[in-house]
Order: sequence, then structure tokens, then C-alpha cells
Amino acid sequence: MAGIGGIRPAAPILIGAAVMLGISMGVRQSLGLVMPSLTRDIAISVSEFTLVLSVQNLVWGALQPFAGALVVRAGFRPLMLTGAALYCAGLLVLAAAQGLFSVMIGAGVLIGMALACTASAIAFAVAARAVPQRTRTWRWAWSRVPDRWARC
Repeated sequence: MAGIGGIRPAAPILIGAAVMLGISMGVRQSLGLVMPSLTRDIAISVSEFTLVLSVQNLVWGALQPFAGALVVRAGFRPLMLTGAALYCAGLLVLAAAQGLFSVMIGAGVLIGMALACTASAIAFAVAARAVPQRTRTWRWAWSRVPDRWARC
């Protein structure tokens, strides 16, 4: 259990990164739940909504390297707070959307930008920095697996 003790000081950072990742990816993954009512109320087709989500994925992927570069200049906290503000702005624009253009800006561009600042790459980097190197890998957990399971 000596390996677990090295994680205790970093627990608040790890919990914060997990909550940030859970909220940002959870909201993104649940957009499909609002798709039927959103497409009906705004009068856009399902294919247009999936186009918006495709734009979101493209923006997210294209801006991740830039978000990583901004972490070096500004630090993790400002980048994550900017991502949270962009996420809120994207959700507000999406909630007030009247057509495809506003859905594209809210759910596509703004939330895509927010995901670049708050999703997996940044959360994993924060978690890796907070935990000592000797406890980052699965070596500690794998060394406690019985030999008969390790050979499978």
C-alpha cells in the first residue's frame, strides 16, 4: 500500500480533473438525448444536427495542439477556466438557438473549443503532473496481480 500513499497529496487535483472530465464529456455525450426535441423545436434535420457534432469533433481535434501550447504559456488553471466559460457560452447559445447557424456556433464551435481546453488531453496532463512518477503507471497494480493471471 506504499504506492497509494503517494497519491494522497494529489487527491484534490485528481478529483477536480475527474469532475472536470466527467462534466465536459458527460454533457457532450448526452447531447444525443436532446436531439429529438432540439431538431423538432428548431426545425433542423437530424443530419444537420450530426453535421454540428461533426464540426464539434473537428474543432476539438484541431484546437487540442493549440490548447497544449497555451498550457505552457498560461498554465492549466487559466486554460481550464477559459474552457469552462466557453462551455457555458456554448450551452447558452445552444439553449437560445433559433436555427442551424446558432446551433452550429453553440454546439459546434464553442463547445468544440471548450472540449479542447477541458477534455481528456488536458485532464490527463493535469493528473500526470500531480502524481509522482513512481505511481503514475500500472506497474504498481500489475505487480500485485497473482502470477497465474499475469500469464494469460
